Amino acid sequence: MYTALYRKWRPQSFSDVIGQSHITETLKNEIITGRLSHAYLFIGSRGTGKTTCARILAKAVNCPHVHEGEPCNECEICKGIDSGTILDITEIDAASNNGVDNIRDLREEANFNPAQTKYRVYIIDEVHMLSQGAFNALLKTLEEPPEHVKFILATTEAHKMPATILSRCQRFDFKRIGAEDMSERLLYIAEQENISMTVEAANLISRLADGAMRDALSIMDQCIAAGKDITTKLVSEVCGIAGREYLAETAGALLKRDTAKLLQIVSNLHENACDMERYCSELINFFRNIMVARTVKQPEKLMICSDEELQSICRFSESFTLPAAIAVIDTLQKTYAEIKAGVQGRTAMEMALIRLASPELDARDESVLKRLAQVEKELKTGVKVQATEEPATPAAPGINEELAAPTASAEPEAPQQPEETPPPAEQAAAPEQAAEEAAPAEKEAPQASAPAQNAAVPIRQWPEILQELFPKNRLVWTILNGTNAKQVGNTIVVYGTHPSIPDVLAVKVNADDVLEAANAVTLLEFTKVISQRDAEELLGESRSEAVEDPLQAFIDKAQQGGITIDYK
Repeated sequence: MYTALYRKWRPQSFSDVIGQSHITETLKNEIITGRLSHAYLFIGSRGTGKTTCARILAKAVNCPHVHEGEPCNECEICKGIDSGTILDITEIDAASNNGVDNIRDLREEANFNPAQTKYRVYIIDEVHMLSQGAFNALLKTLEEPPEHVKFILATTEAHKMPATILSRCQRFDFKRIGAEDMSERLLYIAEQENISMTVEAANLISRLADGAMRDALSIMDQCIAAGKDITTKLVSEVCGIAGREYLAETAGALLKRDTAKLLQIVSNLHENACDMERYCSELINFFRNIMVARTVKQPEKLMICSDEELQSICRFSESFTLPAAIAVIDTLQKTYAEIKAGVQGRTAMEMALIRLASPELDARDESVLKRLAQVEKELKTGVKVQATEEPATPAAPGINEELAAPTASAEPEAPQQPEETPPPAEQAAAPEQAAEEAAPAEKEAPQASAPAQNAAVPIRQWPEILQELFPKNRLVWTILNGTNAKQVGNTIVVYGTHPSIPDVLAVKVNADDVLEAANAVTLLEFTKVISQRDAEELLGESRSEAVEDPLQAFIDKAQQGGITIDYK
């Protein structure tokens, strides 16, 4: 008869338990010194080894040949406990035996001396399921049990336990098993079972198991039934999750704002019976890794993935800004909760991805304010401009052309009119007319009365400059993020509303970092960077014009156009 892997490879000694050394070492020391408690409480999520450690402890306290706190697993008592033939060890499922009568029977039975062992051991699993009356019936026995009785309580929800029970037990908190430890264990078991398993497949199973060794072995068992060569593709098919290529395709389509491609990806996954809840979860984890890669210097220590996946994530982290990655995660988290609540998974995912790829559908306050600023700019200049959104920043050279193409337009610029060079005769005949055509902006904006040599020219590559600045000086990047800049000779003038911009740029180290990034991106030789507030003399602007409130300007123009503003 076939035995499931999680039963076949259940640890038989404390040394076999992985990821819980802080507990197993303490229990072994108690057994060696004889300082045993009458009641233990094991707390932790599913599959972390609570019941396993309880059974090992039951063997260790009764084994006549215990060695360094470990049961021998060879004597009749150890074998009898493993097979369940020794009646002095009682395991109770509180989920189905949670009444007062069940606990009363336990109390009466506990008064009798053990028949074969030194201690009667009662293992009560999911003890939080006991009724209030059952807890009250257990309380007195748990406080002062007979000398020959040991209680081991196990639960996944300690907050449901009465404080009176908690205070009478020696508490041990089981951690989620680390992905590296779990992957190592899976590869060892695969080798013993003569099963071919790749390291990437073991890592994927470990991530899907979410810290539960039992879940990992169940997934591995299912994969073995599908084929003895366990790969990431097989694991993805067996578990009904999106393969890594779908996640990369989704991220690439978001960068390109390609809603048609996003809908096609969801459709393909749906047709292949991919669970939308798991797909959403994997996508959240993918962008979480992007967020980590943008934040820390050694992201591989905080994520479980292959070297190839790590390189792909790092490339995407150069294309998604940190705020963009967080915005994607936030939207997907809400979608995941909706799917868990019972909404139609495919539709929910399609709506979420389209919303992420279409900024005009974003109803968040910051997005609405950006679009309001865009309208204000159009009213002020009379030129229609494209909305600038933050999700995509200039891609790194390592990204393939398919993904790099959209990032060039991720920070759109005002459309540039092609310059028409008149014939030489016309240039000579009408120099004044040529000069007027070359500077139409001065006609539309009469307030910009600075001389030609001091004319402020927008720096189109400013987003790329900020991206170059990010790894060098994140403090300055944080202050300057969302600003614009203009070039006046060899000087950069930064336009923004953040009150700390002048103070930050006044620090030489910060200014040098900005100049270095600007010169590296533009291949020019900027020598100075100042704030809009400090550019009055250079630009010929008054202080009041330089720091004009955009919202007030928008309101003024609306009122001039006959629109009534109702203040509330």
